[in-house]
Amino acid sequence: MISLKNKKAAEKIISVYWFVILFIVAAAIVYMTASFYGKPYDARKIEADLLADKVAKCISEAGYLNEEVLEQQFLENFLGNCNINFNVEDAYGWREQEQYYIELNLSDFSSGEKILEIKEGNTKLKSFCNLKGDNLPVCLERSLYVINKDNNQYRADILSIIRKTEKNAQ
Repeated sequence: MISLKNKKAAEKIISVYWFVILFIVAAAIVYMTASFYGKPYDARKIEADLLADKVAKCISEAGYLNEEVLEQQFLENFLGNCNINFNVEDAYGWREQEQYYIELNLSDFSSGEKILEIKEGNTKLKSFCNLKGDNLPVCLERSLYVINKDNNQYRADILSIIRKTEKNAQ
């Protein structure tokens, strides 16, 4: 026969193990949450890709060259005509130093002759492109081929650079 006293002692031992298991599970959940949300997500690669896409859509539509790109008035206000804004939030003293750079080189496909070159933003960022490291600006190079209405072929090389290292590269 099992006495009533032994049953109560067994329940007390099981409840101690139960609380130990609950504590381990709770600690694991807290650790996983802290490790997942502890570091910011580095969105600079995505932002550089979006900037390059914005420039590509500005100079071409459905594979055809936007003829306005070759006009001097368009080139003088390239950022405004392409609806590109380099303003950033006022964090980490970013207002004093530009965080973006874009470069567009349009050349004749067959001869390789450069037709136009546009450089906008912080030109100092270009010197970091061939270096490796986490705390450096992100550089993205894209090329696309476009034709004009007379079927002349062009190659457009787009370089987009995003700095924002204080916020994203920790």
